[in-house]
Amino acid sequence: MLKKWMFLSLILISFLTVAQTSTDYFKILKDSLKQQNNFSEYIYAHLDEFVKKPTTENLNILKTVENSLWRNPKTTIEATALLYYYVNYAYYLKKMGFINESVIHYEKAYNCYKKNKIPNYDIVEYCLKPLANNYTRLGDADRAEDILKIYIEQAQKNKNKKHLVSGYSNLSIVLRTKGEIFKANKYLDLALELTNSKQSKSFIYSNIAINYLLINDLKNAEKYVSLSSKLNVENDLKITVKNETTLGRYFFEKNKLDKALHHFEKGFKNAKTIFGKNDREVAKVMLQIAEVYKRQNNYDQSLFWYQQSISILLPKYSPKNPNTSFFYPENTLKEAFDARSIIFSEIGDYESAIKNYELAFLIENELRATYLTQNSKLLQQQENRDRSEKCIELCNKLYIETNEVKWIEKAFEFAEKTKSAVLLEAKELAMEKTLLKNDSIFIKEKNTLFEKAQLNKSIALEELKGENANINVLSKLTLKRDEAFNELQLIKEQIRIKYPNLSTQNNDETLLIELKEKLIKNNELIIEFFDGTNNIYVFSISKNEPIKLHTIPKSEKLINEINHFLSFFEDSRGVKLQNNIQQYKLLGYQLFRKFFKAEPYKNVILIPDGLLSFIPFDALLTKETEDVNFGSLPYLIKSTTINYSYSAKIALQNLKTADKFTNDKILGFFPIFEHNYRGLTELDFTLKEASNIKNVINGDFFIKSNATKNNFLQNSHLYPIVHLSTHALAGDNYSPPSIEFYDETLYLPEIYGYNLQTNLLVLSACETGVGTLRRGEGAISMARAFSYAGVKSLIVSLWKVNDKATEILMTDFYKKYKKSENKSASLHNAKLEYLKNDEISSLKKSPYYWASFVYFGDSIVDDKKTFYIEWLVLIGIIFAIGYFLLKKSRFDSK
Repeated sequence: MLKKWMFLSLILISFLTVAQTSTDYFKILKDSLKQQNNFSEYIYAHLDEFVKKPTTENLNILKTVENSLWRNPKTTIEATALLYYYVNYAYYLKKMGFINESVIHYEKAYNCYKKNKIPNYDIVEYCLKPLANNYTRLGDADRAEDILKIYIEQAQKNKNKKHLVSGYSNLSIVLRTKGEIFKANKYLDLALELTNSKQSKSFIYSNIAINYLLINDLKNAEKYVSLSSKLNVENDLKITVKNETTLGRYFFEKNKLDKALHHFEKGFKNAKTIFGKNDREVAKVMLQIAEVYKRQNNYDQSLFWYQQSISILLPKYSPKNPNTSFFYPENTLKEAFDARSIIFSEIGDYESAIKNYELAFLIENELRATYLTQNSKLLQQQENRDRSEKCIELCNKLYIETNEVKWIEKAFEFAEKTKSAVLLEAKELAMEKTLLKNDSIFIKEKNTLFEKAQLNKSIALEELKGENANINVLSKLTLKRDEAFNELQLIKEQIRIKYPNLSTQNNDETLLIELKEKLIKNNELIIEFFDGTNNIYVFSISKNEPIKLHTIPKSEKLINEINHFLSFFEDSRGVKLQNNIQQYKLLGYQLFRKFFKAEPYKNVILIPDGLLSFIPFDALLTKETEDVNFGSLPYLIKSTTINYSYSAKIALQNLKTADKFTNDKILGFFPIFEHNYRGLTELDFTLKEASNIKNVINGDFFIKSNATKNNFLQNSHLYPIVHLSTHALAGDNYSPPSIEFYDETLYLPEIYGYNLQTNLLVLSACETGVGTLRRGEGAISMARAFSYAGVKSLIVSLWKVNDKATEILMTDFYKKYKKSENKSASLHNAKLEYLKNDEISSLKKSPYYWASFVYFGDSIVDDKKTFYIEWLVLIGIIFAIGYFLLKKSRFDSK
């Protein structure tokens, strides 16, 4: 026995000695190569050492390379070594599940390749293709699409059919994730035309089958699975897994659950063989199996399989002791938590459902942090919106069951999670970066963002030409945008390393407390709408009362009433409203009673949502009336001042943004467009508007040919107030919103690259507050774009405004603002003044003329002005008391 232990000890000592010797040898080798200034071999030595044992633990060998390099590459050979390092490190990061870090290093590889002009390296196959796949997996489809288009163009130049087939196939997958199925199939058809390989066709047919499945064309889905399986002559298990899961979905949709389970289990078995039992692809098949059990109402088995899927992706995670510190961006993980929530909802365990939804939100936060394109964030926002709605419904049920107000508070938190979250993130990060604005890295980021925004605009305008678009122009623009994206991703990584704590920090649990302490005054009420699929939820928050929630069933009748009410403001002269005053009064009162369960406070911060974003709440009627005089109708504006906000968090965030201006001068733009210049209608009353405003408030005014876009860009950051009196369009699904300067059009995509510090932007133009609705984010309007670019508060319009009425309203607004410096109250009082004006006819007092303009922003009176007012009030009180005492003493003496 003793001999046996001695023998084992000798073996262990020998092993440790060898291991120690190996480690020492590598350290000696590294030091030696560094002393020799051998840049290339230093990198290759690390790669060789890692490849001996390519494990997650040993990734540290590659991680240390970048920081230990003592200089930049000087020759093409050295640059090539660095390129190999980036590509290999990115490959292994991806293989081991570190997708976000993998993206960064593929982007570094791409940058290294371009910067050093490295010859004879297939950057397309070894870098761009896997990089695009990474972005697709993360959900950043726009970036993936740009990369693959460059990949395809390069393959076309090189006449490389294999790469073209691969490029078309991968692009089809990206388009599928965007929901563009028919376009995806078009690219797969192009791929089929270029290949004679049975194996390649098998892969393409498997993807076509999935696409048909997604549009519920089950017959074609089954047909193409069959074709794919017949052509899979090499028995590629990756294709087999894909086909088995597609057949599983096919039978699942037909509700043949036993057959569905049979195919999913076959797919699961093959997935473990080809990918290994701990791979993401295995977890995805497990989700499908869990879904079958759920459909069979076998909730225990379903929860088991969902949990097993989570365990593969998060080995250290336990539902009993949840630690979220190691969560990472992974769509499959998010799907598993969402699915568990649905089951808990169905079995009545609402609290567990909410907890799982909250975990899914955490994964979404990780995913959003990886996105560079706003469109990807907006697409994600729509998905998050569905989750928010489910959570609000659950909280409402728990409130009804328990009567505990904490569930309404929780419901409000969920409403805010997806309330203009993309806009909020942009504003918060901009505020944080403002404190560090002198750092060259932020100046570089600002310039690159501006360049990207210009390219977005140019691409959007070229694409608007449809079949007449210049392919070569689009190709060059896409390549330039790709370079800007690459630069931004690397800048983003540098900022992350240099400022690790620079991020948006939102504590949802303290939101209500902050609102009551910092935002709401005693005479104010916040009303926040959440426009859901089945209900409209209305939250009411005041200073000294618990939060309230009332639910409005979203019936077809209600939707018709809202649309009918909005239709009164659609025609360009307000004729429809004038001719249908009885219908207007009826709907105006009915909607008021539905939206406001109690009489609103004197001051309301109103946060609209969905279709409600277009309603002129000022023009709702608070009473039934037989009156037909537009000027004397009981409008809500007569009892309540309304400030609009995109979200409660944005309203709070505005308070934190300090005004940097020491003057109150205005910068005005009045292009006029005399003689219908550039085909735009002449604005007859705009010159008078400019003259009136100039007589009221100090400033600089660019009129007629001086009202150029360049003058706006050069001067707008110097003034606290900017006024644009011009033409604007809301855009549609084909063209972006826009606003006109004398010389050219400013399109919405371009504004996202601006960095504006304007305190108040007055958009005295048509439809600046409306645009295409994006669920959760609201109307993608000119107003939102300027807010995204840093503008603190805005006055915007909800429809095509009347030139003369606008001139009157704007003149009165500035008169009142000059006295009070309260932006919201000034607009409110200007509207009331318009209604009282005896020189304006009753017909011209229709809400069409005065209710279009709304104010987004704070209602805080300037501190300095408030100080003076308070002192004047105090002095007045002192004089009154003194006068009273003096009279009293005289009376007593008598």
